[in-house]
Amino acid sequence: MISIRAKLSLWLTALVIVATLVALALFESVLRQAFHDSIINRLEEDLEHIVLATEIHDGAIHIDESQLSGFYRPAFSGRYYQLNLSDQVIRSRSLWDQQLDTQPLSAGQTRVWQAKGPKNHDMQLLSLGLASSDGSVSATLTVAQDLSIGRKVFSEINGTKLMVNLGMLLAMLAGIYIVLRQSFKPLRQIKQALSQLKNGEIRALELDSIPAELHPLAATYNELLEYTGKQISRSRNNLGNLSHGLKTPLAVMQQQVETLALSQPELAQTMAQQLDAMHRLIARKLASARITGDMLPAAKLQVPKDLESLSATLERVHQGRQIPIHLELARGIARLPLHREDGMELIGNLLDNACKWARSEVILRLYPLNDRLWLSIEDDGPGVDEQRLHELTERGKRLDEAVSGHGLGLSIVKEICEQYDLGLSFECGERLGGLKVTLSLPPQ
Repeated sequence: MISIRAKLSLWLTALVIVATLVALALFESVLRQAFHDSIINRLEEDLEHIVLATEIHDGAIHIDESQLSGFYRPAFSGRYYQLNLSDQVIRSRSLWDQQLDTQPLSAGQTRVWQAKGPKNHDMQLLSLGLASSDGSVSATLTVAQDLSIGRKVFSEINGTKLMVNLGMLLAMLAGIYIVLRQSFKPLRQIKQALSQLKNGEIRALELDSIPAELHPLAATYNELLEYTGKQISRSRNNLGNLSHGLKTPLAVMQQQVETLALSQPELAQTMAQQLDAMHRLIARKLASARITGDMLPAAKLQVPKDLESLSATLERVHQGRQIPIHLELARGIARLPLHREDGMELIGNLLDNACKWARSEVILRLYPLNDRLWLSIEDDGPGVDEQRLHELTERGKRLDEAVSGHGLGLSIVKEICEQYDLGLSFECGERLGGLKVTLSLPPQ
């Protein structure tokens, strides 16, 4: 799913781009209209000046060029006039040998249009119908202006405006990026804080560094964490109290069963089996209460910190034999789904057993495979016969009396694995040739 920041970036970027394009189109339209109006205004002024400079004497029409602008004198200067009479055409010198294609108009009638003129340039033309006071003379006066120069200036202005607008667009996009980045900076801090909370570095979110909009959410999250911790602790205590409370009645019943065994051995044996099942159930629930009571992120075994600490401790314990423990840990695994104390006891027993039997080295590997985590401990010791591998986890069972110990370590390992529903297997190591113990853990 696309993030809120990405959505805002896309929407704001699209809005700014659309607004810029609309503004460019409107500005170009307004600028073109203003350019056209300025040309028409100039032509109207030229037309008025030429009318004032036009004289009619005895039926003859004459234009006094001394009263007109000097633009009409150079050939093809870009400004032209033409007076069409019934029997002659009077043109400005700037037209040279060219003639404007016009239509006769009645007195007072005007016409505005564009057409090709000298040098095949686009022209803006304005015509006005004239007549003498007695109506004996009628004519059509036309003024024109070359649009090429104006359009060149217009293109330069429009190009400059386009560059300015593009620069402003880039500045606004950069501003949007900076504003969104700064606005979402507190969310990144909260994300980092949640990561620290997950890794057990902190136990609650710091509300002082959280913006006001997110303060209620963070406060509620802290309250939920506190409430959940209290509920788990209360459940653990209640279950523990219940289990401990049942021990005394069970002990009394055990004594009665022993007494009953003298007279009714079969009934006593049946009751003893049920009492033993109740004892095991209570022990299992006590262990379960201890496991579930502290399985918040901060209570889980850390990787590689706890594994390095454990291996360093065992290397000191067996420093007389100088057995190094090599850790081969896959990246991206921060914690194991085990309570720290249980994990240290579980892995510690396995490493201690490997160090006792190893000749020169022990290897601990941790890696993900097939949606699970796998932890293997292998030594280069003599190993164990495949027919006797199943005996390793029997309480008090020792396959060799040459090494000190009470034979309880691997049975404790088996109990912890059962409590956490972990896979436990023993095999001959292919890499070092000794015993290899493999644990299968659920993913985080």
